[in-house]
Amino acid sequence: MLALRSLDGFADGAPLRVFDAGAGEGLLSLTIARQYPDWTVVAADLRQDALERGRADADREGLPNVRFEPIDVTRPIPGGAYDVVLAMECLEEIPDDEAATAAFASALRPGGLLLVHVPERSWQPVLRSSDATWKDEVRHGYSRTELVALLERHGLHVERVTPTSRGTVRMAQEVRDRIKTARLAVRALAYPPLTAALWLERLGVTWGPARALYAEARKPV
Repeated sequence: MLALRSLDGFADGAPLRVFDAGAGEGLLSLTIARQYPDWTVVAADLRQDALERGRADADREGLPNVRFEPIDVTRPIPGGAYDVVLAMECLEEIPDDEAATAAFASALRPGGLLLVHVPERSWQPVLRSSDATWKDEVRHGYSRTELVALLERHGLHVERVTPTSRGTVRMAQEVRDRIKTARLAVRALAYPPLTAALWLERLGVTWGPARALYAEARKPV
């Protein structure tokens, strides 16, 4: 995944403190905790059922370096000075995205990294039977200009914005979303195809317009 590659390059071998906003049941948080046992991950969400599933999965796998916490990310985030804040597919679900972005920026240490993944504002699903709206969206997405402006208004320096989720990846994501409430073992099966889809997209084996935007932004030192 793009986020894992960004994290690995940013860490350069050092342990990180990571805050995962809107983590849900924590598939990404659990992957990070599993792959980097000396890192600390806080997975934040307000959905108690998702947090409970995440805690159960972490306990089952014996991952003491990830915590699942009920945190409102439109308010100051406790335990700041994080090295990285992840806002993966959550800003479009937050009514006050200005407050959330301000909270993300404040929670970062100087020089810290914010990774954002959002739907592109004109996206449409690949599969006819897939939802034409994004989960609990309150806005359908962002244009590149809107996303950059949002991040810059809160003092962040946008290093790059990458269009993502063309046909190959979007189809894999839509299949993944259909099993999002299944057991961890079943959900884990979605990662190899999704990873393969990402590699295929990077190689140009895909089709259609980008359906999402991935941004990397830094907090100035």
